Amino acid sequence: MYNDRSTKELLELLEQYAMLTFESQLSLNEELASRSLVVDKSELELAIEVKISQIENLEYLKDIGFKASINNGEITVTRAAGAVFTDLAAVVFGGLVFLAGVYGVGSLVSMFVNGEEINVFSLAVNAAMASLVMIGFSFFNGIKRLVDYSGFRLSNQSGIITMKKRFDLKLEEIKEQASELFLESDDKELILKLGNYIVFNSNVENIVQRLTLEQLANLLKKC
Repeated sequence: MYNDRSTKELLELLEQYAMLTFESQLSLNEELASRSLVVDKSELELAIEVKISQIENLEYLKDIGFKASINNGEITVTRAAGAVFTDLAAVVFGGLVFLAGVYGVGSLVSMFVNGEEINVFSLAVNAAMASLVMIGFSFFNGIKRLVDYSGFRLSNQSGIITMKKRFDLKLEEIKEQASELFLESDDKELILKLGNYIVFNSNVENIVQRLTLEQLANLLKKC
């Protein structure tokens, strides 16, 4: 990432390390080390160590809406309360936006059906409001998450991974050997799977989320 930067530029970046993403911090640290520069990068290295420690403790599961508790090596993952609240808020907001869009569609149709005098401003306003229908729909993804992860629980015990998750509204319990827990990725998502079932997914390009899911999978497999 930084192999084409001059030494001066690297030192300037080092002074602003706190503003860099974790991935950028890692790349900067590696580039500085590869050039054998005599420079104090202890603060950068400490920041990286702290972040890695937080990842290993699964603190960033919250970024994808979950939390983990560890007791005597047994891990239990459940839906984070904050994520549930966020989904509820998104559904309510989406509903309001959708209703505003429906009103805009109705107003737009009535302008032509009733032969009202059409002016550019009214047409633009109603058209803009009508477009809110699709925007409102996008917020309804929160409904699916609320349903799918209502009662969700992922845990491990003696080499067996147990997942409780809703499929077609029914809460089911899936049990598989730890070897059946794995990560799968495509262009957009990193997916944690238990056998043929999706546990949850994250952004494949987010290194913190990727390392967090890798750590979670490793910890679950250890018991």
